[in-house]
Amino acid sequence: MRLSPRLMFPFALLAASITWIFTIETLPPLEPLVEEVIEPLPPPQPALPVIYDFPVTLSLCPKLYVANAPPTDTGLHIIGYTATITINGVTLARAPVEDGCVSSGFGARNGQVHSGVDLYNRDPVAIYAAADGTIREAQYRDDFGNMMVIDHGNGVFTRYAHMASFSGFKAGDTVLSGQIIGVMGNTAGYLIPRHLHYEILTGEWGAQAGSFALMPTDALAILPID
Repeated sequence: MRLSPRLMFPFALLAASITWIFTIETLPPLEPLVEEVIEPLPPPQPALPVIYDFPVTLSLCPKLYVANAPPTDTGLHIIGYTATITINGVTLARAPVEDGCVSSGFGARNGQVHSGVDLYNRDPVAIYAAADGTIREAQYRDDFGNMMVIDHGNGVFTRYAHMASFSGFKAGDTVLSGQIIGVMGNTAGYLIPRHLHYEILTGEWGAQAGSFALMPTDALAILPID
């Protein structure tokens, strides 16, 4: 008697199951599990600061009277300007800002000595460290507003005054040339337009006078000083 496929299916399924069981029993034993050792990830490294280039040209502010203005061409571009100047082996920016024009030069002004260069911009542009160094001062004064002084070594310092902020920096922090250290502002104990008062200083830090014992140098002097 010939069985139909429908009647044979259960027997075939049973035979296949028995075969599968015997196959499992003949498989080699599994190796014991070994605990995997996962090496810890290295600690995250701090992001390197972004370094910016200094302006390669600099002009006088148009439609302004600029005291102690350096020589310029007909387009008000300062003649002989270079982005940096070298003093005592330290290369410094002459105008460490994102963008700006000269609103006042170095020298006598209103019966006093203006010991730096004023760089103006109506917008709150970035201020850069003029060279590698360590922040010696970061404080508010009525005359200079938010003021920062950086020690670049070899008796060379730079001062940045009237800053809107210090961008989180404090005395003792190290900075790199071209790193943003703050924003141009108009902080002071009196009303002034937005600008950066920038000084290059040399000498020995005063025990009492601090940075005010240092000798200011004209950042826009045409010939490099070495």
